[in-house]
This record gives sequence, C-alpha cells and structure tokens, in this order.
Amino acid sequence: MTLDAGQRRAFAALADVLIPASGPMPSAAEAGVPDALVDQALGYRPDLSDAFIRALASCSGADPEAALGQLAADSPDQFEALTVLTAGAYFLSTRVKAALSYTPPPRPAHEDTDTYVDMLAEVVDRGFPNRCDRPTKDSR
Repeated sequence: MTLDAGQRRAFAALADVLIPASGPMPSAAEAGVPDALVDQALGYRPDLSDAFIRALASCSGADPEAALGQLAADSPDQFEALTVLTAGAYFLSTRVKAALSYTPPPRPAHEDTDTYVDMLAEVVDRGFPNRCDRPTKDSR
C-alpha cells in the first residue's frame, strides 16, 4: 500500500499534533514519519492499513487537533491505528534514536545447548511411534 501526496500531507499534520517537537526530540514530520517510515510501519502492521486510511480520510481538510479529538470519540479503531502507526514509525527514525541517547544494556549470552540436548535425548530414548504399525479399522 502506498500513500499519495495528499494523504502524506494530511498525515504529517496529524502526526505533528500527536508528536510535536520537544527539546532535542524532533516532531513526527521532522523525524520523517510521513515519508518512508510510515510505509515501513505499515509493512510491519498491514492489519492496520484499512483503519489508517479511513482515519486519514476522516480527518482530511479539518483542523488536525480538532479532527483527532473527533476521531478518538467517534472511531476509536481508526484513532488507534493512526496513533500506533505514528508512534511505531517515530521510533524507527534514526534521528529519534540518536536524540534518545539510550544505550541498551548488553544482553547476557545464554548457553542452553546442554538443556536442549538433554530434552531431545529424552524424546529419542522414548522412541517415535510408527503410525504404520497401528491397527486400522479394516485390520481389526
């Protein structure tokens, strides 16, 4: 699914109301959310595309802040699709990630191979049923 230029403009206005610039953090439009990032988010959540497109159509031409309030009240499924995709696309932005200055703690490496081998050994020792050896209705 590809958004046309009008849908992207409408989405940019709505997204900037949802996520305005603040301190070092860019607004949604500044972060590139209405561009390739929303396409990427829609790729991850294609189940939201219909409600998202309906949300854009519902808000088109209206004051973005008022339109979002009306959308939240009248069509919560569309509002949810719009906000989930906006936030998801926002956190895909390299500019946002850089502004967060967050370095996740290193993940500890787990060596679970022995556990898996032990579990598989129990299955092998138990044996595998041979479905061909079971009696059928005709052979009884």
